[in-house]
Amino acid sequence: MEKKFGKAKTDKVERRALKVASTTMKYALKSGVSGYRDTGKTVGEVTASKPRRKAGKLSVKVGWQGGGSRWRLVHLNEWGYTRNGKTYHPRGLGAVQKTFDATKDEAKRLQIFVLKNELWKG
Repeated sequence: MEKKFGKAKTDKVERRALKVASTTMKYALKSGVSGYRDTGKTVGEVTASKPRRKAGKLSVKVGWQGGGSRWRLVHLNEWGYTRNGKTYHPRGLGAVQKTFDATKDEAKRLQIFVLKNELWKG
């Protein structure tokens, strides 16, 4: 794509496509973890980073950011935990993975749609 459209334009469009996909994942994740909502902080701290280049590839991170250290609680809800020899399976068990699996194809389609529309619009 860089040879045909130029490095600057390709980079700009790739970043826009990643931003659209990460926003989709962010809102899907908010919806997915709302099943074990108590105070709402877990849902409220879901964020999507800006597209960043790392090791030559653009990527985004969707996760939790804020003062509540939500990622620790999400990890316990996602995988369960053992206390005094008894295993606990919270109601949010696997919620993040289920959300990711259900949304990844849609996010990929959105990326392709944005790339095609932005690069080949005439």
